[in-house]
Amino acid sequence: MISIEKITINITTNSPAPDDLLDKVNHVIARDELVNLLRIISEDQRFVGQTVVIPDECGQYGFSEGEFNLSNLLYFLADMLE
Repeated sequence: MISIEKITINITTNSPAPDDLLDKVNHVIARDELVNLLRIISEDQRFVGQTVVIPDECGQYGFSEGEFNLSNLLYFLADMLE
């Protein structure tokens, strides 16, 4: 089991109203922050050597069945988002 804790993403905007933050955030900036976060996590030594098993039912979501290196998978997802 994998537990990812204490990860914070800060997205700043020029919007004065916090309630409108998600409506006004630049989606490119949010994507870039997510890409950077995935790359940082992929280099974390706690995940080196760990694997993720993707069951065959996930094929409907575009994932291939199998066992994958977690660090490589996170970096691959970052590349795909970029």
